[in-house]
Amino acid sequence: MSVDFMIATTVLIFGISLIITQIPMLFAPLLTISTDIHAVAYRTSMILVEDAGIYCENGSITSAWEDPEKNAWNFSQYLRNRRNYLSNVRRIGLAMNAPVWSSHEDTVPNNLSMRKIQALQDWWDDSANRSMLWEKLGLLVSYNGDPVNYSFNISLKSFNNMLIWNHSAGKPLLQIGHPIPTGATVERIERIVAIDDCRNLGMRIGDNECCGILEVCIWK
Repeated sequence: MSVDFMIATTVLIFGISLIITQIPMLFAPLLTISTDIHAVAYRTSMILVEDAGIYCENGSITSAWEDPEKNAWNFSQYLRNRRNYLSNVRRIGLAMNAPVWSSHEDTVPNNLSMRKIQALQDWWDDSANRSMLWEKLGLLVSYNGDPVNYSFNISLKSFNNMLIWNHSAGKPLLQIGHPIPTGATVERIERIVAIDDCRNLGMRIGDNECCGILEVCIWK
């Protein structure tokens, strides 16, 4: 066996070994992005369906962020009459509060409040204050001192993948965020939920409830 052949074989084996060791590194950024976005999408969906939200004013905390004063005002009325309303909303959740016989701060996971849903949709429709939603949904964070802004699309759909329609308002019950891109890494989480007080939705599954899918899509 010639020396040239041995050298060529050694170089070839070294080259193949180098390529094999570098292949995982080529896909590492994609795996990191996908893993990161999946965690954010899951966390966002969990908070929306299992938490009622937080409203804090002068040290007083309530989960009824959509109507903290219990005066039956809608989002627009609070916006007009309470100057600090939006800043006092610390976190947005859609889970309904437990019945009065339980602690008021208890929530019913996976059972969404119609009033909270409508308040969230109204907030998105208010273009002047829409940008605040990223922070309230936990989608505006910092990493190593640099801001990380996630894009989102959140909607309520029926089991045939159609948007649930709010017939009294003449628009989808919940459809917020930007259009889902086709050329980006998008994480999609779906949660089956019940919706309280859904007389106008026409999808009853019990005495007072209908059901659907909360779809949360996150990307960078």
